[in-house]
Amino acid sequence: MKHFENKSSPQGVLDADISIICDKVKGHIQSSENERKVCTMTHKTKIALVAICATLILGITAFAASGIVTTWYSSSSHADEFYELPEGEKLYDEIGYKVVLIDTFENGYEFNRGHVVNNRLADDGNNTVEKFKSTTFYYEKDGDRVIYSQDKFEADMPFDGDMVCSENGVDIYYNTFVNKFVPADYELTEEDKRAEESGELVFSYGTDTVEIITVQSVSFEKDGIRHSLMQMDGKLIREELVAMAKEIINK
Repeated sequence: MKHFENKSSPQGVLDADISIICDKVKGHIQSSENERKVCTMTHKTKIALVAICATLILGITAFAASGIVTTWYSSSSHADEFYELPEGEKLYDEIGYKVVLIDTFENGYEFNRGHVVNNRLADDGNNTVEKFKSTTFYYEKDGDRVIYSQDKFEADMPFDGDMVCSENGVDIYYNTFVNKFVPADYELTEEDKRAEESGELVFSYGTDTVEIITVQSVSFEKDGIRHSLMQMDGKLIREELVAMAKEIINK
């Protein structure tokens, strides 16, 4: 297993709905049927949800009835995975709310697999503020992947990024950032430090080699459910992700 730790929290990183995210991103997580990786993050990304176990340190102030939320824990396992789009009633029984089910988007991205995620929101003292379940679906086309997450929680967690448009009264937000992944013993250069301070780069520690990845997402809330579509070094442009979001809203 590898451990990733993002050490900056600039403005403009992925929203925490996490949404997540995500990832969210929300580190750069690659998964396979035989491996899961652990990720600890200090910026707002739901990329965490593609890992078996992840921790998200929120870069925003999120409020819940029982306290201020500062940390988002997510976990999943092979037992929670499915390789065919599940029946809505079965998912409802498992997570407690109705999610949007799309087999193939209009742009050709097809459902590949998905899993149920267990989430826990905690305060500064690591006291549980809220627990809930969510879903993460993976869609692919010609080797390109889009990660679609749906979450429902009570905490008041504002969106980050720019509100780019509305569809049927639902505001759609877009966010993007560049993530540089480096080994644990990597020492930042002066150029790295300037890029980190300005928010041009987000740094993650724990990879075997240096990698630079562009993360982008669109997110929105409809009927109390947070939705996020995310790509890491993907082929889609903002307008194409927004079009997929609109398709979900109109589903």
